[in-house]
Parts: sequence; C-alpha cells; structure tokens
Amino acid sequence: MDKKDVLLICQFYSPEYVTSAELAKDTARALAGAGLSVDVLCGYPGEYKPEGCGNVPAEETDRGVGIKRIKYARLSRKSVAGRLINYFSFYLGVKKKLRMMKNYKVIAAYSNPPMVTNILNKAKKRFGVKTAFIAHDVYPEIAIRTGKASETGMMARKMRKINEKLSQNLDGAVCISREMADFFEKTRGIPKDKIATIPNWHGDIYKEPASPDPSRPFRCGYFGNMGVCQDMETVVSAIEQHMDRLKDIEFVFAGHGSKSPDIEKRLSGYANVKHAGFLRGSEFQDELSKCDALIVSLEEGLGGLCAPSKVYSYYMMGKPVIAILDEKDIIADIEKYGCGLIVKNGDAEGFVSAVKKLAGDRALAGKMGENARRCFLDNYTREKCCGELAVFFGKLAGRPVD
Repeated sequence: MDKKDVLLICQFYSPEYVTSAELAKDTARALAGAGLSVDVLCGYPGEYKPEGCGNVPAEETDRGVGIKRIKYARLSRKSVAGRLINYFSFYLGVKKKLRMMKNYKVIAAYSNPPMVTNILNKAKKRFGVKTAFIAHDVYPEIAIRTGKASETGMMARKMRKINEKLSQNLDGAVCISREMADFFEKTRGIPKDKIATIPNWHGDIYKEPASPDPSRPFRCGYFGNMGVCQDMETVVSAIEQHMDRLKDIEFVFAGHGSKSPDIEKRLSGYANVKHAGFLRGSEFQDELSKCDALIVSLEEGLGGLCAPSKVYSYYMMGKPVIAILDEKDIIADIEKYGCGLIVKNGDAEGFVSAVKKLAGDRALAGKMGENARRCFLDNYTREKCCGELAVFFGKLAGRPVD
C-alpha cells in the first residue's frame, strides 16, 4: 500500500472554534489543496464544540482531508490537574494509534499538548518515518517561567528528556516567530536548515472603518486567551488605579482563560468596562470592528516561547495595537510599520498614557490602523502562510509544491 504524505496530530480541530483548531484546519486544507495526501488525528470535540452542530463523526473526509477523532477525558481546563488529565488522556489515545503511523511519510505534531511530541520519537524509531514539529509554544520553559512548574521538578525533567530525543530525531520544525526559531537552534541544537519560520495568520474579513466620530467614547479592546501566558495584571491594575483618568474610555474584554474570572470580578463595578465572553464568527468581527485600539500582551520573559495569535486579527482589521510584552517579532512589526505603541510589563502608568495618547489623537490612531492593515497584507494572510506550510511539508514528503 502506498503511503500517504502527511499525518497531522493536534488536540483541537474543526468544528471546535478555538484558534488552534482553526489554524490546524487551515493547514490541513492547504496541504490537501496543494496536492498532498493528508490526514488529521485529533481529539473528539467537547468544550469548544459549537452549539447546534449536531453529532460529529469519529471519522470523515473534509475537502480532501481525512479526519480521525479520539475520545479522551474532558475535565475543566480551569485547574492545572484538569488540564494535565486531559493532556495525558489525549496522549494515551494517540499512542494507541501508533501502528497506523507506518502508513505515512511524515508525522507532524503540534506543541500542545507538549507530551504528544513523544509520539514522534516512537514513530521515528519504530517505522523510520520522517517527523516534524509545529511549535506554537515551548515547554517546559513556559511552565517554569510562569511558576507552574519547578526547574528541577519531575515534569520539567521528563519534558527535557523528550525534547532531547525529539531534537535528535526531527526532520523539520516550524516556528511561529524568528525569536522562537533562534531559541530552538541555540538551546535545542536543531540545525537552522531544518527550521522554517512561518507565523500564524488570520483569514481576511476586513471591513472599511467608519469615519472617526469624536463625539463617542474611545474604545479599547482585549480579545483572546487570558491565561498563564498573558500579562493581564498591567491592564487591570491600570484601570483600578487610574480610573479617574480613564473614565471617558470604554474597555471590552472578550475571551476566556484561567485569569478571566478574576478579571471580571475585579472590574465588575466599572460602568465603562464590558465583559463579552468568548466570541466567534460575526459577533467577534462586530466587536473587533467597534474598537479604536486593541491590546496584546505576554508575561515578561515569554518572548520566543509563544506568540499571541490574536494580534494577527488586530492587524487584519486595521486597528492600532497597544503591546505589553517583550516579544521581539511583534515589537519589530510595530516599529517597522508604525502600527501601535509598546508598553513595558508592569508599567500601569505607561499603559494609561498609551491609551490616552490614541484617544486624544484620533488621526494618529487611524494612521496606525492603516499601517497595521498593511502589515497584515504583507505578512499574515492565510494564503501566504499556509502556502509556505504546503511548501515545507511537500519538501519533507518528497512531493515538491510550487
């Protein structure tokens, strides 16, 4: 039997609506569209399954992509224990499918959940297949730097051992930023010629912005995950400490994550702060378009270990960005294109000043928004990024893609 070209392993996949599921779906469809034979091994939809989508089959074919789903534990992700049980359950489900991996030329796994990358080591050793790693985040370094794991703890030691074997066995790696690619080359010893730097993206749903209306309040929004990697404290403490200077600004927080309940609790008493929950589709687009500036953040020290994918939707919609992070690629975008303002982690005063600067100069905010749109078109369209992924996987599978 002829081998198929690529098997993608990911925890979340369509019809689930989280960003990682959408990115995996776009990637698989792009590979199939480029003429590669591709299957996906993913988790069965649970927490992020859209209402009204009906029963989801264990196996199906979508636009030439074969989808095989695994049922696994779906405990609440709000607790560390719940996440770990979910991760390990999914890992065991994938491990049971190891024998099927001999039928593919390339086995590729996403970095979340991190322990699934051990399957790549096993598949390489047993079947001699080529292996690829798609890094959206880096473990155990993120867990250590955010205080969720000990430098010398069992989890960190286990992950380092898996990573060491993975680095030795990899035929290719995809990193979503140049800073992350540098990290893998310098700390994991992965040769530069095996690493492709391909950022995440967003589909183009741009709407021409309405003319600025100085009579309405300036609106500043945060969209996306509010979890261990995001610096939400700088924003929340700025609102709490300086509401006298921000009372003419509207804030909207839309998304989910472990920090979301605390944020809603702390800011519930302010009339100019709205909590929209997790939004998708037209609701997401409408709320995004109503904002005049958008916030992106990462905890200090996480630059190169992860990247906030929602920033690409900000660029796409043509909105100025207030960036609270030390991630070099996003800082480089802002400096090159002039599409936002940079605030240091913990600088509540700096955040207030950035918001007030844009609110007080709508023309500047509009110009930065235009620059953000140009940044998106140059770098972060679905067509551009998925096309690069198709070339990367085509080369690994010995099926060159133009």
